[in-house]
Amino acid sequence: MKRLFNILLRTSLAAVVAGLIVAGGAYFLLSASVPDYDEDFDVAGIEGPVEILRDSSAIPHVSAASFADIYFAIGFVHAQDRLGQLLRARRAAGNLPLPDRAIDLEPSVSDALEAYAAGINAWIGLVSDGGRGKGSPELLIAGERAISVWRPEDSLRIAQSFLSNLQSKSGRQGVLELPDVLISADRPKTPELFATLPEVSLNAWALPGSRTATGIPILAADIRGPLSLPSEWYLADLQFPTGAAIGTTLPGIPFVIVGRNERVAWAFRSTPPNIVKEPETPTGAKASDFLMMLDHLARSTDANDAVSGASEMLSARMEVVAIDRETLARWPENEVERPVSFRDARLAALDDRQPIFSVESAIAVQRDTVSPAARALLPLMAQELWFVSSTSSIEVTRANRLRGEILDMLAQWNGDMDRFSPEPLVFWAWVRALQKRILQDEFPAATEVWTRPIPDFLYAILSDRGGSAIWCDIRPSARIETCQDQVRTALDDALGWLVDRYGPDPSAWSWGEAHILNMQWSPIRAGETASDLLSLEAPMSGDPFTLMSTVFASDDDRPFATSAGTNFQAVMSLSEESGSYFIAPAGQSGHPLSGFYENLFPKWMQGEYLMMTTDLSLARGGAVGISRLSPASTDRSKP
Repeated sequence: MKRLFNILLRTSLAAVVAGLIVAGGAYFLLSASVPDYDEDFDVAGIEGPVEILRDSSAIPHVSAASFADIYFAIGFVHAQDRLGQLLRARRAAGNLPLPDRAIDLEPSVSDALEAYAAGINAWIGLVSDGGRGKGSPELLIAGERAISVWRPEDSLRIAQSFLSNLQSKSGRQGVLELPDVLISADRPKTPELFATLPEVSLNAWALPGSRTATGIPILAADIRGPLSLPSEWYLADLQFPTGAAIGTTLPGIPFVIVGRNERVAWAFRSTPPNIVKEPETPTGAKASDFLMMLDHLARSTDANDAVSGASEMLSARMEVVAIDRETLARWPENEVERPVSFRDARLAALDDRQPIFSVESAIAVQRDTVSPAARALLPLMAQELWFVSSTSSIEVTRANRLRGEILDMLAQWNGDMDRFSPEPLVFWAWVRALQKRILQDEFPAATEVWTRPIPDFLYAILSDRGGSAIWCDIRPSARIETCQDQVRTALDDALGWLVDRYGPDPSAWSWGEAHILNMQWSPIRAGETASDLLSLEAPMSGDPFTLMSTVFASDDDRPFATSAGTNFQAVMSLSEESGSYFIAPAGQSGHPLSGFYENLFPKWMQGEYLMMTTDLSLARGGAVGISRLSPASTDRSKP
């Protein structure tokens, strides 16, 4: 027995030691690809020395004597921090066609793409030389053996993919295409039922100087899209010889997409697909025009100069807004008329409420989590339930008491989708149950129709717009159900679901239990198990219709989980007193072992923006590293 015990003990110890060795080896290989922000490099492809100063948040401030060297350096740092993301983006956009003929690019843009590609390839060359863990953990885990060189065409395709993501993937003009779904002739047309949103949307909101505390215009911008690790966006300061440009870049593209230089700030607003008369397919030519617009914005001298030429360089799906110290300019000159969405209505209400804004109050508007959908729908849903007289003549059951408690709670609620409150959870569970009751009998097999929230559709039928209330009738039943019949039954369905999942005490429920943000680590190849281990989850405020927005997942088990929503925000002013600020949900690095992988997440959750500074003396305070690139004495061989 003693001998057997010793054998088992030695075997167990050997297994533990072997496990530690394997884990240590894996950690060593993975940590080898964490970039050293103080490392200097001799590289071919630059004309003179380049300095890359990483501030306390690891945002690079790139200085050089030429535009080409600046673009080389941003390519180098994109690859250094986000190599896996670059390769994923190239792979995703790889099938997009470019025209056979040469695309007519301005020389400054063509030179920028060439220099940017050379910078990426310089880092790929260093990785290929070995000792850097294949450049990123994604490549190590995926077992990628070789990385093909980056070409300017790759950046063009990524720009084309970005423009494509501004359109709905479900069909023409943002309409869900379900060929097997037929709407009965006795049901009124409700276009909201099949409306869809694009994967990415750009938003901008500007205030003239007459409405700001400093007398200088303010421009607020936000982008809605995937919430992933690493972040979709990469913050950078490019210190061009003619003046700095700072803001957010998209790895794969060398230009600042939303940001400012020393004279002008700019942002874009994408047009909803259902109001574009002739939907257009993004092409390589459109992508090149967009890149030329970005280059033009970075070099512009005032707001009017910034928007000049937009009619030739921007698609019909985009608007551009620019400010300088005196002027607010936009293209098209008159705002595009669009149907008022719930989010637009909330922004308009907050805009009207306050005559004078500061940068801080503009940030508060961006972070607003009051749901206009809840404030519009709840009075219609509960109008006959809130004012029902007390039923002393009937038995007061436990279900009745719970229903009364919930209705009293909702009657005092202002629509704030706060993650610690129970009311948002009750509201959306009720909406989900109501929509299912109304639509499941109409489209029993098309679950994507009745499982995704469509407040615009519910508002139309609850207000009986154009006779839309007939949707509330259940077709197979003999009696004609009213919307209030469906509302009452849906409330009981929702409460049953909530009690089963979260217990009988509503005070213990919270929106954050169901509304979980799941920021997935994005692998090179779909389905890699490491993605789950390296992802980030947190309870989240907001909903799809708040200004600080999220997008519900199509998951019946976790219907309110989210992995998309607002993923970049900026508030900019050319005022020296106010300054400009921006924030993204994750860190600059795409490496899970880096201290800058998710370091911005707490700030993003709490609404603490980073100051956008092009002052290198301020950036040096607390800097985490300074890297210098020097021209190599001999050309390196291409990877």
